[in-house]
Amino acid sequence: MSAGYSSINPDDAGAHASSDAGNAGDLATSCPNGPGESAATNVEAGNPYTTDEVSTQQEAATAMAYDASQDLAALADAPAGSSQVADYESSANGNTAEARDIAAAGISENGIASDVHGSSNMHRPEDGLALSPEEERLWSIVRTNSLDFNAWTALIEETEKMSEGNILKIRKAYDAFLAEFPLCYGYWKKFADHEARLGSGDKVVEVYERAVQGVTYSVDMWLHYCVFAISTYGDPDTIRRLFERGLVYVGTDYLSFPLWDKYLEYEYTQQAWSNVAAIYTQILQNPNQQLDRYFEGFKELVASRPLSELRTPEEAAAAAAAEAEDEQIEGEVNPGSEPSKPVSTSLKDAEELEKYISIREEMYKKAKEFDSKIIGFETSIRRPYFHVRPLNVAELENWHNYLDFIEGGDDFNKLK
Repeated sequence: MSAGYSSINPDDAGAHASSDAGNAGDLATSCPNGPGESAATNVEAGNPYTTDEVSTQQEAATAMAYDASQDLAALADAPAGSSQVADYESSANGNTAEARDIAAAGISENGIASDVHGSSNMHRPEDGLALSPEEERLWSIVRTNSLDFNAWTALIEETEKMSEGNILKIRKAYDAFLAEFPLCYGYWKKFADHEARLGSGDKVVEVYERAVQGVTYSVDMWLHYCVFAISTYGDPDTIRRLFERGLVYVGTDYLSFPLWDKYLEYEYTQQAWSNVAAIYTQILQNPNQQLDRYFEGFKELVASRPLSELRTPEEAAAAAAAEAEDEQIEGEVNPGSEPSKPVSTSLKDAEELEKYISIREEMYKKAKEFDSKIIGFETSIRRPYFHVRPLNVAELENWHNYLDFIEGGDDFNKLK
């Protein structure tokens, strides 16, 4: 079920709604300053696991000579919204009060954060920060009406233009805007890029942690966080934990393939074949827009690597235990008989490989069967990303029908 949110920039929206040409004008008027990067471009024809130009640009923009693997290692294990994350946010770089205020901003049902301060402090620039006349005008507008989306985006654009190297002013504008509109994934990404350029590694991690709390079910948000982690940290286990943490929330999204592709790409670069096989096993259990491609990729993998390299340590141990049990049972049934003719190693390996593939093929077939039931709903979703403009009647009706169908089943995890 497509629960993820994407940027409401027209370029970003292409990652999730390439066929939604009718909404292009809609998007262009609402978020003209998103990052303009389509996660779906990570998938290249015939070789989806090579790092493309977009990924390279993302990694170059966020790569930093900063070693904070212990911080990310702790956060990678923490669920979004956990007290551990909140503690980190409140202490990073000594910004205790500011981070606590931002973390305290609640998110209402329509995705708009409430101003828990009960005042306009969040919307007031810091004393001593010189503002241009246009910035003064725009700050005045958003202080009067904090839901004026166009004024907010104009303020961010003006701040970036007038204060390209002033991280304090940029930070203040983004903090205030994202407290009101936390589901705008594209602006979280831009904020993180500013911190990478002008701030510190601590602040980049802090922004991404706040982002995955504000828009937890965004495939793109987790993708960018993982790209940052890959380009910044050297410990593979830390990076893997972050991928797995994100996939808990978005791994079953029908359009989650960009994140799965990046995870596979990373493990291919590590030549961790058992991890690659385990990722394919995870993917094949749920409907996905690219499910057929993943099944073909899995078959190519098993054709190119021996089974001993594909099994996880747990799978290898289970297979050895099963073999020992079979030998023990045979000895108990025929205690006086001569040992049966040993089966050749090659034949035995072939049987084991066939069984290994068969199990995953059944997963794939089951996922395809469910896919056939939901494809109509999925293809009718014209806007699988956040937008300040309400959905039209037809889109709302499709969502209601989709939810009714899922609620009528026996797997409520799919409601995510």
